[in-house]
Parts: sequence; C-alpha cells; structure tokens
Amino acid sequence: MVEKTRGKLASFFYIGVIPFIICIVVLGTAVNFMGVPVWQTMKEWGSSLPIISKIIPEGETKALAKTPENAEYWQQQYLSADEKLKEKDLEIESLKKQIDSNQEGLNELKKSNQELQLQMETKQNEETKKQMEQVAAIYADISPSKAALMLQNMSLDEAVYTLMQLEQDLQSSIIGSMKDAKKAAQVTTVLRDAVMIVETDPALVKEQLGELVKKQENPTTALSETIAGMNPAQSASIIQSMMSTNSQVAYEILKNLTTASRSQILTEIAKTDATTAAQITANLK
Repeated sequence: MVEKTRGKLASFFYIGVIPFIICIVVLGTAVNFMGVPVWQTMKEWGSSLPIISKIIPEGETKALAKTPENAEYWQQQYLSADEKLKEKDLEIESLKKQIDSNQEGLNELKKSNQELQLQMETKQNEETKKQMEQVAAIYADISPSKAALMLQNMSLDEAVYTLMQLEQDLQSSIIGSMKDAKKAAQVTTVLRDAVMIVETDPALVKEQLGELVKKQENPTTALSETIAGMNPAQSASIIQSMMSTNSQVAYEILKNLTTASRSQILTEIAKTDATTAAQITANLK
C-alpha cells in the first residue's frame, strides 16, 4: 500500500510538477527576452518574503536595477549622456563665438595700426617736404659760392639729395662754384643718375643715392659724360660757373668731350659771354 502511494506521488511529480516548472522557466525566459523584467520582479517579490529574502542577498536585488535587462536604467543613462553632450555642444559654440569675436577684434586692431602707420608716414613725408622746401629757400637766398662750400662739407649722397630739391639753374651755379673738383664731378654724376629715381620716401631715395655713390670710379671722366648727356644750355651754364672758380676742371671736362658736344657748349656760352667763349676756344687749341 505504501509503495503504491509512493509510486503515485513519483508519477505526479515527474508528469505534472517538472513539466510545469519547465514551462514556467521557458515562458519566463521568453517574456524576459521580450523586455519584461520577469526575473527581477520575481526576485523583488521573493525578497519581500521572510524565508526567500534570506536566500536572495539585498545587494543582488539592488544590482538587478542596473542589469542590461532594465530598459528604464539604460534610458536614463542615454538621457544623461545626451544632456552632457548638449552641454558640451553649448560650450563649443560659446568658444567659437569667443574665437570669432577675438578674430574680429584682431582684424580691427590690424586695420587701425595700418591706418595709423599710413598717417604717420604721410605726416613724416609732409614734414620732410616742408623741411626740404625750407632748405631750398635757404640755398636760394645765399650766394652759390657759400652754398658750394656748405655742400662740400656734406657727404656725397647728402649733397646730391640737397641739390635735388633746388631749381636746375641754381644747381648748376652751386656745382660750378665748388672748389673741390673731385666732389663737383661726383655730385654732377650722381645728380644725373638720380633723375631715374622714382621713389618719394626720403629714406628710400637716400638708400638709392647711396648705391649710386658706390658706383663712382673716375670723377672727372664721369663728369664729362654727365655734361655730354645734358642739354647744351645747361652744360654751358655749369662750364661758365666753373671757369670763375675751377677753370682747370672746366678745361679737363671740355677736353674729354667730343668735338660736336664741345662746339655746342661753346656756342651757348658765346650767346651770353663771347669773351669767355673765345678764351676757352683759344686755350683748348
């Protein structure tokens, strides 16, 4: 009798209970896979029971809230990360605006500096121009011999730069009055070549004059070439001025000229001073 009872219980257990448990496990797994936190709910429910709560540790129940199966937890994580990303985007946008603002300020500063530099250069050029006009006025009021003496005490480039501010007739008179034949020849040559200078900035003009000065080799020959390149009237004016102060240099210059150039200069001299022209012609023979 007892054996029959045990056999019935065993059959019920194997046929009824075990398949039921298997069905529950399979169903729970399927539902949990679909996103429903079945195991978490069961463990939370079980943890509330006096006996089962001792079997399931409290830390494990709390840890379940952070498992991948918890959609709410991951949604909160996503929202938090998205919020931080938006904050970073705002910071980046703010930095970009600051950079743009700084760049605009830098551009304005550069523009202001350029305008200020241009104003300073313009003012400096105007002041230099006024100074040279004053210098020209001073040289126009003194005799050519005194002006020549002042130029002789200057460097070659300074002397030429000063003469460049004067009228052509005054230039000829001063050069003709210079007692230093070598300096006179150098001044005349550089002054001729300085006509090609197109710069207006005084510093650049003086720099190019310095280069012309370095090219001087034979002053007397260079002066003869310069005189030959001038128009006969201007050349005659220089020779006439030299005859009263540096006649020897004047004769050397004329001797270095071609016959045609010399004849044209003597013709121009004869128009204003026939005696001097005749004297020069006689001494050149």
